Order: sequence, then structure tokens, then C-alpha cells
Amino acid sequence: MKSSSLAPVRTSLLASAALFAVVPAFAQEAPADAAPASVEPAADAGDPGGDEILVTGTRATQRTSIEFKRTADVVVDGLVSDEIGATPDNSVGDTLERIVGVSADRFKGNANELSVRGLGPTLSFSTFNGREVSTAGPDRSVAFQQFPSELVNGVLVYKTQRADFLEGGVGGVIELRSMKPLDYGKRRIQFEIRGDFQPQDNDVYQHDGLGYRANFSYTDQFSTGIGDIGVSIGYQRQDTTAPEDYYNGNSTFQLCNTSANNPFQLTGTTAVQTGAGANQNCVNAAAPRSVGGVVVGETRGPVYFANSSRSFRTQTTEEVRDGLIGAIQWRPSSDFEIAIDGQYSKRASLEDRNVLGITEGLRGVQPLVIGDGSNGYSPGALISYRGNSNLENQLETRQRNEEYLGGGLSLIWSPDRWNVAFDASYSRSHRTETQKQTRMRSTRRVGYTLTYVEDDVVPVVEFDNFDITDHNLFLATANNAVYARNRFVTDRVDRIWAARLDIGRELDGFISGLKFGGRVSDHHRTNDNARNNDLNTIPGTAAQVTALITQANQQCRVPFTTTSYMKGMGTNVTRWATFDNDCLFRTFAGSDDALPYPADGRDPSDIDVTERIYAAYAMANFEGDMGAVPVSGNIGLRWVKTDITSVGFRQPYRIVIDTPGDSYTVSVDPTGQLQTNTAKGSYNYFLPSANIAFELSQEVKLRLAAYRAIARSGIESFGAGINLNPSTGTGLDNIIFNATTGNPNLKPLRAWNVDASLELYASKDTLVSVAGYYKWAKGTVIGRSEPVPTDITVTTIRDGGAPVTETFTISPVAPSNDLETRHLYGVEATASHAFTWLPDPLDGFGVQGSVNRAFANFEYPDTSPIAAFVDPANLIGLSKWTASGSVWFEKWGLSLRANLRYRSGYYKPNGGTNREIRGGTYLNLSAQYDLTKNVQLKLQALNVTGTEDIMVKGGYDSIAEVSRGGTQYFFGFRVRL
Repeated sequence: MKSSSLAPVRTSLLASAALFAVVPAFAQEAPADAAPASVEPAADAGDPGGDEILVTGTRATQRTSIEFKRTADVVVDGLVSDEIGATPDNSVGDTLERIVGVSADRFKGNANELSVRGLGPTLSFSTFNGREVSTAGPDRSVAFQQFPSELVNGVLVYKTQRADFLEGGVGGVIELRSMKPLDYGKRRIQFEIRGDFQPQDNDVYQHDGLGYRANFSYTDQFSTGIGDIGVSIGYQRQDTTAPEDYYNGNSTFQLCNTSANNPFQLTGTTAVQTGAGANQNCVNAAAPRSVGGVVVGETRGPVYFANSSRSFRTQTTEEVRDGLIGAIQWRPSSDFEIAIDGQYSKRASLEDRNVLGITEGLRGVQPLVIGDGSNGYSPGALISYRGNSNLENQLETRQRNEEYLGGGLSLIWSPDRWNVAFDASYSRSHRTETQKQTRMRSTRRVGYTLTYVEDDVVPVVEFDNFDITDHNLFLATANNAVYARNRFVTDRVDRIWAARLDIGRELDGFISGLKFGGRVSDHHRTNDNARNNDLNTIPGTAAQVTALITQANQQCRVPFTTTSYMKGMGTNVTRWATFDNDCLFRTFAGSDDALPYPADGRDPSDIDVTERIYAAYAMANFEGDMGAVPVSGNIGLRWVKTDITSVGFRQPYRIVIDTPGDSYTVSVDPTGQLQTNTAKGSYNYFLPSANIAFELSQEVKLRLAAYRAIARSGIESFGAGINLNPSTGTGLDNIIFNATTGNPNLKPLRAWNVDASLELYASKDTLVSVAGYYKWAKGTVIGRSEPVPTDITVTTIRDGGAPVTETFTISPVAPSNDLETRHLYGVEATASHAFTWLPDPLDGFGVQGSVNRAFANFEYPDTSPIAAFVDPANLIGLSKWTASGSVWFEKWGLSLRANLRYRSGYYKPNGGTNREIRGGTYLNLSAQYDLTKNVQLKLQALNVTGTEDIMVKGGYDSIAEVSRGGTQYFFGFRVRL
């Protein structure tokens, strides 16, 4: 069966992980001293005669990783090294995937939203230099692709909590760090440039597949009359493309059991076509049906999942990203320090999309092969069928711009045994997205046969007597056959102001230190949605419209986008007739500047949320002996209070009442004013935590942790806009508003957690650890809803009289917290080893690897028409298995590294319905050679396996989306002085 086709891959990968016992394990200091700030590479203890040899490169990073993990007072893994950017990582997201238990959702081939221990991005919390990071996405998940890996020298994942950590992570806290120049302690000037070659983009018309990324950084320290001053600054620029071939089965799956007698009956009267079943959409029918007095020509059989449309998409792309990170440290005395740091990122992404659309995917469906669970395909999957549809060439230019600005001021005073730290920070993310769209349509409906062949996820389509490459056949001339659309899709701003104060005191005795402090933050999110201006009907007489569309067809033809659409995917749909989007837009709308965005874009879907957070904590560190066993750790309590204010809009409505007829009609009031709605929410929680480590021997360490943590709901779920969704009907005592809204009273997910980690440090180069975790979670937003009684004013006109303002009490439906206690638990294993004991040259080899198995019993019900035939989804982003393995070799100035990552399938909702991402395996390779002491040559390859992103809905074989980005190569050099 196809549903088991991943089993050999998974089994092989996990067996390899167990065999090699591999993965990066690392720990640096937490936002407040979880581990030492730095560890110097040690002498190679295995060298004859005891001569010290400085260990550098991958082995040094691995060795330092082991030492950091060993000295930390929490369970933490990560990478801390100025060599982070030397690995084949496109962004910090890719770097984080090399940490044990971390996996990413991929967006256009890049690691984006991260999941810790397979538990999904919504359960993690992200910081930069210990500060909360704003995000331009719709929830709280940080887009890590905005941070260039070359300009970050620390990536950490804290898997247990401590009282002085910022609250917000149940799965873990992800911490990014930039360089502190005084702590680095030496001058460094570095320049690097890498060419970028993408074979898939090379196949695009008028593209050569080439791009580049370059960075420059400078770090230095100065002793002056006013103290020591350190400066560091780094700049990175990337100018490349993001090629993507895309197939979309549409997320709107419908449940059907009908089979049209003859889908290709496209001539004759309406009655003739109805009698053949050709002009009716498939449905889930319990009995024969009639339309217009004619019995529909169809039979009923097993149920299947049909798509309302199917589309094949290729595109040309451009992507430019600039990143800047800098810091100034001033130490006027040995016990006082002032530091200012900042980060800036700007990313511009342009897509010219070219789509062949089968726009009526439900029409005249005649199933040929339906999966039933015993024929090699998952139940309900529509594997092969016949149907008919209008075909469209849909063109779209999509521009997305993202900008991030963050930074802060920190003051540290350390007199005697005290440590007082103050930090003030600012973070702002801004995303805008615009779309310009047009289309051309086929002159008639076309019969087609669509089939998924064996394991291919992009189908073969045979069109009945229709050449999809012939421009002349895309010439429907009705005034609504084409359109021009100008849309300002998103204008999202996310801004965070915050300040914190931490005071610590070292003590003698078992209680080795006390620490307390607090934080206040102001988080403001706005989102202006959907300012659209659409031309859906071309004005003019029939002859004028025909002439205009014909002119567009003749003058706006362009060559097909690529020579390799879905190459190797089995489909025969590899090219189609296409047109220039800008040319069509000018022809239909009159000019490039036609259809300006509406000046007033306010809408019930807009977001304006302010979240104010107040937190305070107290914590004690301890260190001593329990019999003959040294113990250390911390215990503390954090209190957090959150106040939420949300402002939204609702459109004005007018009700026309017919009293004698006991009926009413409802419509938007053209003379009314947009109404404002304000809603508030609040919550506070106590979050205790305890961490204890037992030194069972010089080589073995046992860690135990217990703590309570929260993961806040998506901030846009607090929106106060009200969509009234009124109905027209009878019964004046029952005027219906099916209203919906957000809910600022949503509480965060709360979880009690226990962790245990057993760690073997056999040598400086060897780590083996096994960790387990269990979480009792309550309060997720999982599909439950509740009414929110609200008074609204509406203009009413009774029996033709004068308009009157009346008040109605309605109950908009809002999301609410799940009342059940859910369980998350799992186990992870990691190991790393350098084979220094082997004879030359085998002593240059090393391995790292990890595997994580996660379990959860969340149940997200599907809300689509196929809900009764599919199981509820588990936790968003939950992968049962994640694994990573690396093999490296370093000797004679040569460094080679191979990294393999696997993530099993996980739930990723779309449009309010369940959808799953199939599991995938990704292989990255890198090679580096030290040409001289200061010059290093580099060669890297990302996604060597060419793994596609595949999304399914309703079963393993019910394909919803397929995205193919291909392999990416980098080649260049680095100069370090």
C-alpha cells in the first residue's frame, strides 16, 4: 500500500540514528546565566607527550557544545560559535534544525516556523539577546528566515523553564544571540561572498539560476581613558531567487458519492446535459436527484473526496534580503557595563505566478479509481476520474515586503557579590503584501481525465480535444470571462516595547545565590486586511468587449515560464499557453495605475490588539552534596499578569421589515457609518519551577525538572471585529445574525511539566544523553466556541416608513479554550563523538545525531464537508518522529560535512480545515578548505535530495498541495583578518 511507502525510509533513518548515536548537543548561558558565557577550546588530551594542540572548526564547536551542556543548570541544547555561518545554512532557521529535537516547517525551501521536540511552533517562545521578538506572521511564530546565519553567533533551545526566563514557551524557549565584542576579546575583520546557483531557476525563461549572498563584519576592542569599548557590526546581503513549481488540489474538499454517466456530454440542451450528469456538481446523495424536472444522469457509489478546483502553477521570482546586526559595549570599570545592540532585516520577495486552472473540479465527476484502504490507496482518495470544466490561465504578480527592527540598551552593575541588570528593548516587524491579478478563459468547457499514477503526487491529465498550449483556445469573450484585480492583501505591524530589571546576590552555603526581578512589556499588533479593487465585468457593448479581449489575447502572449515544470514528478502537464499579467491588466483596466486601493480600508477582519504584560519572579540557586553525590540547581516562582484591549469594526446594516408579511431583508446600509467595537480580557498565573542536577560520577549527570509554563494564544485570535453574517427570512421575532468575532478573553495554554535527562560525558569529545518529558496541558484553542452577548444598533425601515435606529442583542460566536486536559510526552536521544582515538587520517572523523519520539492526544475536529470521514487532527505542528544526523571530517585544512534531517507528517491547518504535511527527508552537504591561514574556500549544497513539500487532506493519497523547489548550490570564499 502507498500509505506505508515512507516506512522503509523512516525505519532506515532511525536505525542509522541509533547506530551512529548522532546529533548536535549544545548549551550556552541562558538569558540569565544558565551556563558560562564562554568556554575556551581545550588542549587535545589524546596527543602523545601531552603537547597542547588548539582544536578548531567543527570539532571545537562540538567539544564546546558538550561542555556548555554539561555546565548548564537547565536542559538546553544549541550552538554557540563564530563559525555558525560557516555551515550550509540559508538562515538561522536552518541552523536551528541542527539542534536536537528541533524541526522546521518549510516555506519556499527554507526553514521557517520551528517546532521543539516535534510539538509545533505555537508551543515555543522566541527571543533575541534575551528579548521577545516581534513577528510579521499571523500568529506568534517567528519567521527565522529573516535572520542571516552569518551574523548570529549563538542559537539555543531551552527545554526546561527557570523563574527568570521570559514566560511563553511550553515546548521550549528559542534564543538567538549576537556577538558581544568585549567578550569576544580580539579584533576580527571578515568578508565573505558566495555565489548561488539553482538549477530549477536556470530553467526559467530569461533566468540563469545565479544569485549571491555576501557579508562583511568587523569586531574590535579599545582601551581608552574612559574604560574598555568594544564594537561589532555585520552586514549581509542576499540577492537570489526562490523557484517553485506548485500543484494545488485546493483545500476545499467536498464529500461526494455520485458518478456522472457521461461527463463529456457538453453539447445539446441543458436537459440533455443534465440527463448525462455532465453539467451538475458531484454531491453526497442519498437518492436520485432532479434538476429543472430532469433526473440527473448519475449513479451513487462509495464516497470520495473531490476538489472544487485544481491548479498547476509555475513562477518567476526575485528575492532580496538585507541584514544588519551591531553592538557597542562600554565597560568604564570592572563592575559596570553599558551595551547597546540592534538588528535590522529587510526582505523583498516578488513572484510572477502563472497558473493553469481547472476551475470547476466538482462538475460532471465520474470516478474511475477511489481509494478504499485495500487497493493501495487511502480511503476516500479520488485517484482517477473524468470531469469537465472551463480552463483558465490565471496570472498574478505578488509582492511581499518584510522589515524587522530590534534592539535595546542594557546596564549591568556588579559590585562585590551583587549583580544588577536593567534592559530596555524595542522590536518591530512590518509586512505588506500586494497582488495584481488577471485571467484568460477557454472558449468552452473541456472534458478531461485526471489520474495519479502509482506514487506520483502530481497527476497526469488528458484533455479531450483541447490543446492547452494553444493561445487561441483561451479566448472566451463574455464580459465576465476575464477580470482585473488590484489587492492590498495585508498590512501587518507588530511592535513590542519592554523593560526588565534583575537583581542577584551570591551567597555562601547550600543556597548559593538569590535572584529576583520583573518585566513589563507593551505588545501592539495591527493588521489592515483586504483593501481590494476588482474589475469583474468589462464595460462596453458585446462587440467592444470581444474586440478588447481578442486584442489582449493577441498582444499579451509570452513564452512559457520554464522548461522543467514538475520535472521527474510524472505529470504530463508541463506547459500551457500563458500571457503577460501587466499587459492584460493595462488592456482590461486601462492603465498600470488603474483600480487604486480604496482610501478607507477598514473592515471587520482588521486587527488592533494591545497586550500589556507584567511579570515578577524570585529564585534561589543551590549547590551542595546529597551524601556523596554533588547536587546543584534552582527553584523559583514567576508571576505574570496580562491585560488585553482589542478594537475592531463592524459594517452598518439596514433591516427592511414587512410586518403584514412577517418577513424581513437585511443588507449593508449604504449611508451608514462603520461601527467600532472594543473588547477586553485579562488573566494572571503563578509559574513555579525547579531544576536539580545530580553528579552521579565524573562522567554521568542526571537532571530533573518540574515547572509550570504557558503558551499564549495567537494574538490575532483576540480581534474584536464583528462579522454579522445576517440572513433574510420570515418571523419578525427571530431576526437572525450568524455573527462571528474574536475573543480577547482567550487564556493561554497552561501546562505542568516534568523532565528528566541522563547524560554521559565519556570524554571531551563524546556525549550520549537520553531525555524524557511529560506535559499536562489545558486551555488550547481547539475548535470549541462560545457566544459573546453584544448590543448593536441597526437602522430599520418598517413598512415603508422613515429609517429608525434600533438596538438588538446578538451573540457572536467566538473561539474559546478547550476544557479537557491534554497530554504530551516523549523521549529524545542524542549523541556526538569525535574519533580522535583512530589512526591517522581516520581521527579526523566525527558524528552527531539525535532522534525524538513525541506523543499527544489533542483532537482538532475537521470543519469541512468530509469531517465525518476523517479522524480529528492532533496538535498543530506535532511530528511523531524527528531525527537528524551529521557526519564530518576535518584534517589538513579540509572540512567536509553531511547533515540528514527527517520529520514525520504533521498537522498544519488551512482555511479552518485540517491538512497534513507529509514527512520528508532533507540532505545538506558542505565542503571547506583553508587555502591560507586567512582565506577559506567554500562549497555547499542544500536539499540535495530535492525533497518536495507535500500536503494532504483526508488521507495519505488525497493530495492538497505539492511544492517543488529543487537543490540549491553555494560556492565562494571567506577572508578573515
